[in-house]
Parts: sequence; C-alpha cells; structure tokens
Amino acid sequence: MNKFDILIIGSGLGGLVSGAILAKNGYKVCVLEKHYTTGGNLQVFKRKGCSFSAGMHYGGALEKGQVIYQIFQYLGIYDKLTLSKLDEECFDKIIIGDKEYCYAMGMENFKNKLIAYFPEEKEVIEQYTQKLESIWKQSSALNLKTQDFESMPSFDEYSENAFEYINSLTSNEELRAVLGATNGLYAGDKKKSPLYIHANINNFFIKSAWRIAEDGENLSALLAEVIEQAGGQVLTKKEVVRLNFTEKKISSITTTDGENFFAETFISNIHPVSTFKLIEPGKLRKSYTKRITELENTISTFMLFNVLKKKTMKHINSNIYYSATNKVWDNIDYTEQDWPEGYMLYTTEDANNKGYAESVVVVCLMKWDDVKQWENTRVLKRGDDYLRFKEQKAEKLLKLVQLKFPKIKESIDTIYSASPLTFRDYTGTYQGSMYGIVKDCNNPMHTLLSPRTKISNLHLTGQNIGFHGMLGVIMTSLQTCGGIINLENLYADIKTSD
Repeated sequence: MNKFDILIIGSGLGGLVSGAILAKNGYKVCVLEKHYTTGGNLQVFKRKGCSFSAGMHYGGALEKGQVIYQIFQYLGIYDKLTLSKLDEECFDKIIIGDKEYCYAMGMENFKNKLIAYFPEEKEVIEQYTQKLESIWKQSSALNLKTQDFESMPSFDEYSENAFEYINSLTSNEELRAVLGATNGLYAGDKKKSPLYIHANINNFFIKSAWRIAEDGENLSALLAEVIEQAGGQVLTKKEVVRLNFTEKKISSITTTDGENFFAETFISNIHPVSTFKLIEPGKLRKSYTKRITELENTISTFMLFNVLKKKTMKHINSNIYYSATNKVWDNIDYTEQDWPEGYMLYTTEDANNKGYAESVVVVCLMKWDDVKQWENTRVLKRGDDYLRFKEQKAEKLLKLVQLKFPKIKESIDTIYSASPLTFRDYTGTYQGSMYGIVKDCNNPMHTLLSPRTKISNLHLTGQNIGFHGMLGVIMTSLQTCGGIINLENLYADIKTSD
C-alpha cells in the first residue's frame, strides 16, 4: 500500500507542481505533509467568514500564451482557478511619502506610464525596460527551452547587483525609488539582491497581474487533485522524521507515527537544512552540508489580516506599496524605534457588496530576532508578553497605514496578526523566512543550489533552490522534474497544450 515511484516531502507549491507534472507523466506519486492542510504559503484560512491567503495572493504571466498560463493549461487546472485581473493601468500603486505612481501591465504601457511621470528620464526608462526584457529572454527556462552549453549564461549575469544597476542609470532619487519600490517581493537587500531576480519578478507581473481568489478553488487543492486522479496520494499529518537508506540510496521514509513509505525516487520541498537533518551522518559530505547549513535566510514578515465592517472601505484593484521615504531598500535594516517604514497592502472584494472591500491585508518586514525569545513556544501558548508584543506592533503598523488611509481603523471589525513564529509554525518555513535562502550577487555560485544532491535518488525543489515566488518555484519544479524525466519533451508538451 505504501510503495510509490516518487515520494515528495512537503506540499508547498514546489512539491505539488513537481508531483502533478510527474503524475501526468505516468509516475505513482505520494506527497507527505506534516501540517493538517496542504499548500505551505498557498494555504487559505477563514476568519469571521472572510478568506485569507497565508502568503501568495497574486500571480503573473497568466494571460493566454504566457508561461504560467501554459504550465497551468498543461496541468489542466487553469480553467478551474478563480482569477481576476488587477487594474491594467495600475496593478501596483507605489506610494512614496505623499507622491503616488502606477505600474501598468504590458512592457510598452509600463514604460510609457513611467515616462509620463519622469519625461526628462525617457532614455533611462527605455534602457531599464530593455534590460528587463533582455534578462527574461536570456533565461531558457522562462522561455521553455533547453539550453546547450554554448548558450549557457555566465555567472557574470548572476552577479549584477539590482540596487547598484538602478543607481547607475540615473541620479534622480525619486525614479530610483520608484524602480526599486516593490523589492519586498524578493526581500530586497541593496548589498546582495541580484538584478536577474529583480528583473524577472518585476517582468512576471508587468506581463499580466492577477488576483488569485482566496474563496475560489484553492491552487493547492487543484494540484493535489491532478496527483490523486493519476492514482497518487497527498497525505496530511504525515511528518517525516527519517530517510532510510539501502547502501548509498534512499529506500524509504519514516513518519512520526512510525509508518514507512517506499519509493524509487525522493523529492524534498522543505528547506535543505531541514532535509539534511533527516539523513544519518556519513551519507553526505560534511563540507556540502556545512556550506548549505551556513547560508543566510531572507527576512520574515509581520502581517495584519483585517476583517472589515460592511460597506465601509472601497475595494482597491491594485496592490499598494508604501514607503515613508525614497529609501525603499532600507526596510530590512530597521531599528526597533523606526519600525515600520513601509508596507504592502491589498484588499479583497466583498462578493455581496461589489466595489467594497470585505478585508484588508497589510504586510511588513520583520526580523526573526524580534521574536526569538519565544522560539520554543507553541501556537496559542506563547504567553501574555508575546500577545502584548503583537498588539503593540499591530498598533504601530496601523498608525503608518493611517497616513494614507486615515479612516481605516474605523472600518476594521477585527484584527488578526501573524509574526515570524506564525509562519514558521503554519507554513514550515525556516525561521518564518519569506523567501528561503538569500540569493547573493556577490557569490552566486555559493547561493544557487542545484535540484540534484549528492544522493543519486534525492532531488530538491522549492524557493530555496532556484528563486522564489510563484514564478521561481514553478520554474524550479520544471528543473527538478528534468532530473527524472526528459525536460525537452516536457517543454514541448507544455507548449502544445496551449
């Protein structure tokens, strides 16, 4: 009963996409999830009748013919998703102090909108948008192409710094800030964030940006359905505690309840450090595990999930990126006194009162060290000090939001907050990290991990391997599957399914 072709640890986006692809290619797949529900950052939860996404709430490149559309069509889930397009003229609204700017969909539209704000910087903006397009075109994976040795990018292309590149284009501080304002999408670090991540994630949404409805059929459930319809299983409350070996290969997995699952091939969607803890000493070189264990992880987040009183706040069909000053790259280096200096905000529309919001979510960066004193506590058992901490942080964050939305507090019925501890415990991310391992342009070879490991039948996937977010995780899943099935054939099948 517990014998499969492929066993996958963790049911986040990377694990489920990998499992769905392999299931469609004839493999009997089993996904094991330690939580009571699937999805990782795809999880949806309800409070007072409102549905909230634990992490990912919007995606890009979902227009017909675009890369994520093609992949979802191949998997047979696109038509089952509940999607709504964000404002084409302002899918992301950038607010810096008291000034507002819009990101528009379509590269030409995006470019012309910026030129209208900064006419004297026309050449700079044209150069910037051409760079974004060039970086996307250079990626074989994003264009569903296999790569021959001659066309492989050099590591020089991974070592360009996003912050420095933007600053090299112009001395206009306001334009610099506008171009870098959404760096929270990759936990932007001005010393380390590579330009290719900035470019590809921005271009992903510029191509087309869509709200993935929290109350629609959840993406994780649709992916699980693909696996199960092919004869596989997706099991919850199955925490893996050990990888068992027969000589140099993994032969089975043991879960906390003592159950064993057998397979030929294994994929881990959890953090590599957590994966290596499941392996007995001596099976991996110490130098290999030491290198990965010592890699830095991205910052975490503090979030407010606000249920609103009926018909008190208009729905906003854009994401709001707010920064108190044009120093948009400094939000990760805050002190206790100056936190918070920026946030991302979005609303969900009330289905029964069109044009009005039923909830508003506010996302703000937060360091693990801020909650480290409670790291050994459990959900709902962290004590009064922790509750006071969350209340104080929620109040400070709301005060900042009130600068642009002065009546928001009057509109809120109930506030639910989440700290880095919440994300660690509910999504399984290491120290609540938003995006896993930091990708460092100063040492790209050190921080870019291969899906293949030193164990021949163990593969890795997820945000820690390639880059993060819907785009990075899905493209990494294709690369992971390429270690098991023919990648060229997979790309061809995806293209013909459009």
